[in-house]
Amino acid sequence: MAWSFRHVGINAVFLQPRFGGLETQTRAIVPQLMRLAPDVRFSVFLTPSGRALLEHEDWAGEVALITHPLLGRRGLRAASELTILGELAPRRGVDTLYNVALTAPLRTRAVNVVVLADITWIVAPDPAVAGTMALWRTIVPPVARRADRVIAISHDGARQIVKHLRVPRSRIDVVYPGHGIDELVAPTPTPTPALRERLGLADGPLVLSLSQKRPHKNLRRLVSAMAGVRERVPGAVLVLPGNPTAHEQELRAHAAALGLADAVAFLGYVDSADLEGLYAAAGCFVVASVNEGFGIPILEAQRRGVPVACSDASALPEAAGPAARYFDPFDEADIARVIGDVLTDRSLAARLVEHGHAHQAAFTWERTAAQTLESFERAWAARRR
Repeated sequence: MAWSFRHVGINAVFLQPRFGGLETQTRAIVPQLMRLAPDVRFSVFLTPSGRALLEHEDWAGEVALITHPLLGRRGLRAASELTILGELAPRRGVDTLYNVALTAPLRTRAVNVVVLADITWIVAPDPAVAGTMALWRTIVPPVARRADRVIAISHDGARQIVKHLRVPRSRIDVVYPGHGIDELVAPTPTPTPALRERLGLADGPLVLSLSQKRPHKNLRRLVSAMAGVRERVPGAVLVLPGNPTAHEQELRAHAAALGLADAVAFLGYVDSADLEGLYAAAGCFVVASVNEGFGIPILEAQRRGVPVACSDASALPEAAGPAARYFDPFDEADIARVIGDVLTDRSLAARLVEHGHAHQAAFTWERTAAQTLESFERAWAARRR
């Protein structure tokens, strides 16, 4: 296909180690964009630490990895994206700017497309990062309204953008992400006995929940629900990998107060082999959030054959489809009941695994990239009017 654009700049100034889903999306989508648009040049705008993350990718030699002394400096990252990047990208020949993480230049000669993965910072703000929340509430609405196109990663996300940011629905494209990074890297899982011994996990069934330890992830209610789970499944352990946060300390105190300290394993960051080992050992994968832009970890669990128990809130039913058992995230008894069902009903778990394999297969980064390129084309068409 002959595209209207010839040089796409990717705003990855946000990129830093252990950045979760947005890092996954950047690493996964760039090679697919290159493959589907072979006549288009691609440049990625990064900080030095972001460049270090990407420069060893197989495709890194086929794109320009661009840094700038003022781009992404501590305390100036958002300001540099709002201003400097808008001038820098066109000077480097970029005619289309693809902003992967909330912020983008307010003004630029390039066609400007911004991805808003979620607006949790409006609908379920985290007091522990109030300063960041306030910054986003200040800069993201005008960025979204001035962009040529906005990409939401779910229909629920698009609805929230229209409601809270007042962006016309006609300027929003819904582009689902793919099913994680495992199609690019497939590490050998740490064997279960060694994993349990090293991480201090007992022999009981493991309930894996992979998410940032933030209030909107609803982990407090999930911890509380483990009392009900253990009534049906003695020895079950909720496993919470991930970088520590201030909220984790609250969760630890909450588990101890309920007498559930041994029912919850708070793990720090785990490497890819250990993470694969946790998936392999898990009897159930749980997402309890009250708000999500989508839910890539659900697809990752389904791809690995782990049965999913899931909140019925926001975009999560779009991510999980017919391949999850749903619960009310505000009802601890319902959370416990559903997790208990998945752990004890082998036929239910088998059905969830079967449906999960079929469901996640449709969420490919190739499809994500193709629909993203179509969004760029719509942005160009609007500029011509």
